[in-house]
Amino acid sequence: FCESFKSSFSSFMKSTITGISMGLGPDGELRYPSHHDIPSNSKTQGIGEFQCYDQNMLSSLKQHAESSGNPLWGLGGPHDVPTYDQSPYSNSFFKDGGSWESSYGDFFLSWYSSQLIKHGDCLLSLASSTFSDTGVSIFGKIPLMHSWYGTRSRPAELTAGFYNTAKRDGYEQVATMFAKNSCKIILPGMDLSDANQPNETRSSPELLLAQTMKAFRNHGVKVSGQNSSEFGSPGGFEQIKKNISGDNVLDLFTYQRMGAYFFSPEHFPSFTELVRSVNQPKLHFDDLPTEEEEGGGGETAVMSQESSVSMQAA
Repeated sequence: FCESFKSSFSSFMKSTITGISMGLGPDGELRYPSHHDIPSNSKTQGIGEFQCYDQNMLSSLKQHAESSGNPLWGLGGPHDVPTYDQSPYSNSFFKDGGSWESSYGDFFLSWYSSQLIKHGDCLLSLASSTFSDTGVSIFGKIPLMHSWYGTRSRPAELTAGFYNTAKRDGYEQVATMFAKNSCKIILPGMDLSDANQPNETRSSPELLLAQTMKAFRNHGVKVSGQNSSEFGSPGGFEQIKKNISGDNVLDLFTYQRMGAYFFSPEHFPSFTELVRSVNQPKLHFDDLPTEEEEGGGGETAVMSQESSVSMQAA
């Protein structure tokens, strides 16, 4: 497929086509399909379920357990875990002192996350080698599984395939894999803030975003940011501006979901203000308000912040 795409669009490479995003899983993201949408009768996001019960995964787990000297650990996945839409406290695996902190838990979670990283490495290395002579950038996307980040076990990330807990950084290996393949990474959730998350899920998109961006910065992986909310998060534009300025590693931001709401009167003026403040730090003389428009000759505030971030809407 990659070779066919490259051949069919060769005349557009590096001019019209400057970047290619390689789909790595659900919604294009590098993760297991571990989560359902939030049920209509529930306000709480469940932790998801491990995806290790099909024939191929069970065979891989069995071989890994036998090679590790613990064949009984390879007979199936964890038995004391909640189901898709349950909280981490409805069973014992993710509780403090639960199985996730045991030798078995480390064995299983290490294997489970390594399978996901191998999958991502396989696809990104294929894309990188195929398009290496075209001059286009290769991107891969990871999720921002911020629900339950405030717990020690961080179960939503574990079921999605990221072995990230209060005791272990699960994004260093992911960053290493992206750096190895000379790929850039796409991070969603640039519009999300901790203050607007439900208390029940111990969610923290800001802390998780900071952790992942630090890992990629350490490995020299360039980050492309995206928003997550379709209809705008409270304070979303302020949060986006905070995340794409300063010392962050962002070099591209894509504002997604350009639909009817995007151009609505309650949304579009705020969006244009964001773009102007980031990409047009100083207003042209013709754009400045006249004294009459100002209502009397007071000083006009002119944005002077410099920015090297590219922005686009999709």
